[in-house]
Amino acid sequence: MKPLVSVITVCLNAATFIEQTIQSVLAQTYPKIEYIIIDGGSTDGTVDIIRKYESHLAYWHSKPDRGLAQAFNLGLAQAQGDWLIYLNADDFFLNSEVVADMVPYLRRYQDAEVVYGDAPVMAPHPGAEPLPLLRKHSRPWNWHKIRCSGMFNTIPHQAAFTHRRYFERVGPFSEDFKIAVDYEHYLRGGKFLRVHYAPLAVSGMRAGGLVGRNILWTFREFRRAQQRTGALPAPLAWACFYLMLGRYYLSRLGHRVLDPLSGGLHWPGRVSGTAAGPHSGRN
Repeated sequence: MKPLVSVITVCLNAATFIEQTIQSVLAQTYPKIEYIIIDGGSTDGTVDIIRKYESHLAYWHSKPDRGLAQAFNLGLAQAQGDWLIYLNADDFFLNSEVVADMVPYLRRYQDAEVVYGDAPVMAPHPGAEPLPLLRKHSRPWNWHKIRCSGMFNTIPHQAAFTHRRYFERVGPFSEDFKIAVDYEHYLRGGKFLRVHYAPLAVSGMRAGGLVGRNILWTFREFRRAQQRTGALPAPLAWACFYLMLGRYYLSRLGHRVLDPLSGGLHWPGRVSGTAAGPHSGRN
């Protein structure tokens, strides 16, 4: 029996990019998908775009909320699927077969709580190509790296299919976090989180977003999540905080120097295409 997949998009003033997100979901060939959109009360034309597609949606609303975590939870409350994936309005499925290609992995790993693939990082403008030196935003599962490295070794929610049983085990997303919402939620699963990595390019995620605009706040939330969930004791969490911060700024410096020189490079594993159509959201 084919599982029902719930795709949930949360957005706020996302008129520039939301249509690409929606089109990439509606173009999926897999037949058992329900699509839910939670808009936080947009005033920039996002709602008009959503209304164009409302006959294809299982549920949507546009009203103020308390931020990303509550929006995620509002989508969770509406979802009926066996598996849920959060595809925000800075994200889009890379082709029409993504969900169909992932379902065999979902069926193979019967005991899994999370099955995830790759999320190549895209330039932050419509019609974007992958950034030359950022091929993907995920790695095969490694508890020790994920609990220490935050955004550098994490499960990208844009490419993660999470089974309903995981929410039943650990509960909904915590509104105590504004950015590291999904990171804290997965850390709650602990080292016994039943997770599998599928070597598939699932979705494109745009560089920047909420994380890119608030990097210090983001790393502070990662540290707090590590301590709150017991993933790391306080001294190690602080050590990881400074290591992540240093790694981030060294990476920024490297990209500033090398990105202009690398536009023509095509190495193995680089994703070179995106879904067609236009695509800010609450990443």
